[in-house]
Amino acid sequence: MMSPRENLLETLRCGRPEWVPVCLHLFPNENPTEGIPEELRDVIGSSSGNLARAILGVGEYLGARDHLLPVSSPAGLVSDTCSTGTERVGTRALLTTLSTPKGDLRQVTETREGYPGMVTERYVKTADDAAKLAEYFASLRVEVSPDALARARNLRSLMGDRGILFCRGPGTPLGMCYRIYSDIVNLIYLIADAPATMGDLFASMEEKYIQLHEALLRAAPEIDLVLGMDDTSTTLISPRMFDVFNVALTNRRADLCHAHGRMYMHHSCGLLRNLLPVYRKTRIDGVDAYTPPPIGDVGHAEGRKLLGPRYSMISGLASGLPSVREDAVRRHVAERFEDARAAGNVVFLVGGAELSFPAMELVFAAALGRSRSSRPGPGGE
Repeated sequence: MMSPRENLLETLRCGRPEWVPVCLHLFPNENPTEGIPEELRDVIGSSSGNLARAILGVGEYLGARDHLLPVSSPAGLVSDTCSTGTERVGTRALLTTLSTPKGDLRQVTETREGYPGMVTERYVKTADDAAKLAEYFASLRVEVSPDALARARNLRSLMGDRGILFCRGPGTPLGMCYRIYSDIVNLIYLIADAPATMGDLFASMEEKYIQLHEALLRAAPEIDLVLGMDDTSTTLISPRMFDVFNVALTNRRADLCHAHGRMYMHHSCGLLRNLLPVYRKTRIDGVDAYTPPPIGDVGHAEGRKLLGPRYSMISGLASGLPSVREDAVRRHVAERFEDARAAGNVVFLVGGAELSFPAMELVFAAALGRSRSSRPGPGGE
């Protein structure tokens, strides 16, 4: 019988696993807040620095045998010539200034009591801003953190053969711009009106991102999987945009990871149907945060036909759960597993702030019963 680690690797590499892996998912600000047992309250509320150990602890409480554990990147990007500063503006706004040799960039975050902060003004609004951001990226150098390396090694030893370690890396330059540095409206206008400037910016960003990937892959052989955190969805960009701006550089990243014996997956929560045929042009190992209906627009088995047999899927099991009544949960889980087995090579994650802890327990228990009941179908068959 395979170990959980072997079974997860077999699933993610589109082999022939013995069961459908079911892993606990925790993330800061996205965890259950109601019905948490007292002995787990501090664990679930822990910061991202203890996130992997929290997942192990809560997973053991829930009876999990599969573990997909996050570790912080052991490599980061730092600048010796640019700096950031923050100042409070009124009672609800925070102004962040990124200073570069070509001038300052500003971002405004507004907060309301009881809610996370929301960015209302992003750094890049004009072509001049894009040139300043390119200058910032040109100033960056890679720095490896001995502390982060030690944490990854300790976690790998603690986990043993119960699962694998993954690291969240930067998305594509296009994705990082619409997620962090610019809003989608300004970004689209800039791509159309200042293509040379945006091309220079994207090239400057990706040069540093590749250096970052090279450093983390060399420094931390304990990391099995790198996730490109792009949040790609046709909610924001078109398949043609992904094809033009992202396919070649995504292949470069995937090839780099494969040369080091690691996997590379693309984070793509949202509307994926029309992106999946474009993903077939890439050499990624799979799609992370694969989102079936009703929140997404394509199920696992139908998506398999669009993707082909070479790509695995990591998917949230509770996504789209219609009710937390036990009969509704069991029906939802049964339908998802039927779809996943038809597709093959799917890993399910259980978690999310939309669930109370008792509801998460119910989903997890139903999933474990399904996971162990029969063999998953191999991808593409």
